[in-house]
Amino acid sequence: MDNREKEVFMVEDFDDIEAFEAEETRNRLPIGWLILFWGLIIWGVIYFFLYTPQFGGWSQEKAYHESVNK
Repeated sequence: MDNREKEVFMVEDFDDIEAFEAEETRNRLPIGWLILFWGLIIWGVIYFFLYTPQFGGWSQEKAYHESVNK
């Protein structure tokens, strides 16, 4: 193999991912990831309001007293 053939062989154009990527989906997240992201944010807000004593009225001490009084 001469030097010219080695130079052609060493070119790594076959790793060009942009050639295989569709233009309209280049920077978009999969729909499942978006559903999970927004679902976790909504779950966090609901959890915060239900289990914070100032908002939801639930507390560990109150739950303990209710279970002891049964």
